[in-house]
Amino acid sequence: MAIFGYYGFGNLGDEAVLRAMLGHLRDAIPGVELQVASGDPAWTERVHGVGAVARTDFSALRRLFRSCDLVCSGGGSLFQDATSWRSPLFYLALHELARPTPVLVYAQGLGPLRRRLSRWASRRAMDSAAGLTVRDPDSAQLLRQLGVRRAAEVVCDPALDLVPTGTSSRSPAMVVCVRPWPGVPWRSLMEALREASRRTALRPRVVCLHRKVDGPTCEQVARELAAELLVPSHPEEAAEVLSDSRVVVGMRLHALVLAAAAGVPFVGVAYDPKVSSFSRSVNMPCVAAAAPDADSLVRHVAELASDPTAPSRLRAQVEALRPLARRPALVAAGLVGACP
Repeated sequence: MAIFGYYGFGNLGDEAVLRAMLGHLRDAIPGVELQVASGDPAWTERVHGVGAVARTDFSALRRLFRSCDLVCSGGGSLFQDATSWRSPLFYLALHELARPTPVLVYAQGLGPLRRRLSRWASRRAMDSAAGLTVRDPDSAQLLRQLGVRRAAEVVCDPALDLVPTGTSSRSPAMVVCVRPWPGVPWRSLMEALREASRRTALRPRVVCLHRKVDGPTCEQVARELAAELLVPSHPEEAAEVLSDSRVVVGMRLHALVLAAAAGVPFVGVAYDPKVSSFSRSVNMPCVAAAAPDADSLVRHVAELASDPTAPSRLRAQVEALRPLARRPALVAAGLVGACP
């Protein structure tokens, strides 16, 4: 079985998704052989303990796909044109390259798709899939709007099933996880975070989940907040760092997913609909990145930090969703005739 997505680029959110997928597939299909298309095959092999090939080596990928019983597309946000208009076209090319091997769309989050070409590429890829699972209702609605004929099963992000293995001390920290994004009023956001830290007596700590992209922004925010900057090197370390806090304030989706998996309450800062969608799914507050309400952000952080029931309420929400995190692997098992 082959898996492709945005792997091998140092984005620990995507690597957390891959880590969870590998575990779920191995549980659902005992003895399955897995290979990953990666931007850095050597890194993927070393960190995940799985075979990998370069995702731009189309000849090698064609041979791999045709040797497999199933190809998994995702997870993550592959079909979107917010970061690049090329993304939907590249992943459509991989869908086409996989023919005639069946493709399972694995817990993907779709959109935004602002360009006509992006919508066409996404519709073509989704229509040709043998199975279609999406991580949130908004993605399923977008597929219906695109006119995709195949019904999508709504699941949730696989990384929600990743539980930190260490014993967290739950230090009195407020973890902040940001990324660069146009239109964010950083000065007002920093003022709100400083006030939240002051009001709650929580020490700010900045966590960088994608060094190459987020590094300079995280360094600047850490300086502004006089905060410690932590740069985890693999998904488990990221999960441990996020779990060792009282509250997380995050722009990166998987900072919130990993916090939720550990039972740490969070406030989402939505630069993309996927952040607000996930926040709603576990009943956690969220503010808009482009126009953050500073008073609301401070109030949310203070309420979560002072509410002893907030972690247990979040854990209950997550426990209800965890079977959905594992569901795509069961769909994969069914497609290859290996239902447990």
